[in-house]
Amino acid sequence: MKVDIITLHNINNYGSVLQTFATQEVFRSLGYETEVIDYCRQNNLPSYLAREVLNRNIRLQKVAFLWKNSKVIKKLLIKLLTIKIAHSKTPMSQFMKKNINLTPRQYTSYSELKNNLPTADIYVTGSDQVWNSSYNGGIDQAYYLGFAPDNKMKIALAASIGNAEISSVEREKIYPLLSRYHAISVREVSAVNLLKSMGLNSELVLDPTLLLNSDEWKKLDSGRPLINEGYLLMYQLNANSKMDEYAVKLAKKLNLKLIRFGFNHSDKGKAGHCIMHPSVEQFINLFSNASYVLTDSFHATAFSLNFGIKFTSILPPKFGTRIESILQLTETGDRLLTDFNDFSSVENNIDVSKVQQILDTERKRTFNWLSNALNVEENKK
Repeated sequence: MKVDIITLHNINNYGSVLQTFATQEVFRSLGYETEVIDYCRQNNLPSYLAREVLNRNIRLQKVAFLWKNSKVIKKLLIKLLTIKIAHSKTPMSQFMKKNINLTPRQYTSYSELKNNLPTADIYVTGSDQVWNSSYNGGIDQAYYLGFAPDNKMKIALAASIGNAEISSVEREKIYPLLSRYHAISVREVSAVNLLKSMGLNSELVLDPTLLLNSDEWKKLDSGRPLINEGYLLMYQLNANSKMDEYAVKLAKKLNLKLIRFGFNHSDKGKAGHCIMHPSVEQFINLFSNASYVLTDSFHATAFSLNFGIKFTSILPPKFGTRIESILQLTETGDRLLTDFNDFSSVENNIDVSKVQQILDTERKRTFNWLSNALNVEENKK
């Protein structure tokens, strides 16, 4: 049988790509032919993002305005920005091309997807913030499988809403969409409670990146350690000067070299050794060999737990419930930093064996839930 998955695979984010890969591998391990729907909305295309950057950047607008033929200059700037954005996505694109089975066709709108339906026996909404209307700029029916025929099975695996509460208007809009699902699972406690308040049953399961154990992830490792000394790995998704300062102090306290992921040119000027746009395989290498991790990312927290690495997590400005949920589940709530003057996490050890035991138990429970959800429908046929 064939499973088609829709998720946020085309985002310039390591966690998004890796959870896509993990979701694919989960269904493959259960014996299904698996395909990821290559859905990329117009507002995620490099050319659109380039226009957005130009519209927000007053300095670049002034550069264009100073020239007599400002329209030509604007076009040139958009072209250069498009190339830059596309280049930043290269590590993700290369990994997907090599490891993820995408639909032959790319879809750039919901109507295009609905009118040119990819054929499958089962349709799946994957993980990540697929149901976060704030993140997605509104309710996108594609991520609610609105395009899938009524007579086809529909499942959500570790979907994320991101918010602990949503408006009554949004509830009214998404209820009929969610009611079409045969089985729903989510990856944070707040989502279970939110759906329950709407009269919808859901199961709390692990994020797909945690459904693969550390040995399975290391098969994708780029090879020998990229850094030949002990290091504090900093994976930061949100600008935060206090976090930058804390990283320097923490590295000094631990007597470790500070290594940071670089996403923008400005990252090169920050303290520590910056590795710009590493490959996805290098991402795994850097985490699996780190001595300590400092992050404001859910997936970086998940990989730290999976690899048994000591870490400190910081909640992002928005959508932090998923980090709180996984820390609660693994009984590692003391790894959450709420005071940038607090370095006590350095002294506190993580009970790695206990964390692994919890993850193993939750993996089995998640696979059992998924197998039961699939078999119930198959037995009806």
